[in-house]
Amino acid sequence: MGAMGPTRSDASAKWQGAGCGAHYQRQRFRSPRAQARDWQCLHSLIERTVGSGRVERLLDVPCGSGRLTRDLAERAERYVGVDVSRAMLAAALPALRESPGRALAIEARGERLPFPDGSFDVVVACRWLHHLHGEEELGAAVRELVRVSRGFVLASFWDAASLPGWRRRLRLKRGEGPTGRAAIRREQIAQWLDQAGADVVAWRATLRFVSQQTFVAARVRRAPR
Repeated sequence: MGAMGPTRSDASAKWQGAGCGAHYQRQRFRSPRAQARDWQCLHSLIERTVGSGRVERLLDVPCGSGRLTRDLAERAERYVGVDVSRAMLAAALPALRESPGRALAIEARGERLPFPDGSFDVVVACRWLHHLHGEEELGAAVRELVRVSRGFVLASFWDAASLPGWRRRLRLKRGEGPTGRAAIRREQIAQWLDQAGADVVAWRATLRFVSQQTFVAARVRRAPR
């Protein structure tokens, strides 16, 4: 995960410092199990939505330190990673170089992606939405993901109906606070996607109800000719 620029929650500030990309990889995803967790869910959704072959263009936003770059780049003729943090992009260079001619990274904000409508077959957003706050901010982020896709959007979020979410609401677990990571109801995610022009086709979680990190796959509706 890389932060996608300053938001009202100021989620990206800690991802701007020198060496933060390497630190993120080393501390958060140092075990093989932790490294594989998100990819297992994403791989399942990619197989469900586009099958086992490659797509033409895939966007990874935010690409962060390149944790998913190698796996995602294998599923596309052209992989494009986007992140606002130069430190994160610098850490992603080794993964990008392993796919010469097919992978590149761009410094940009997730809320204002520098691509025309329908530029990508698949848009992946892993570990970003739970850093945003408020319906306006989250709804706008979802709309931007849908806008640049001509096929599918695969995004993760913190499920408010998970056990950790319920424990926070019952005050059995300390909350993140008003500027921390936010849990979202599945119904709300589905509503934002529908309003943006996409229909939910699948949900995936490492362990339903126990794991709050949940993925949604949505198919973008084609505009009538």
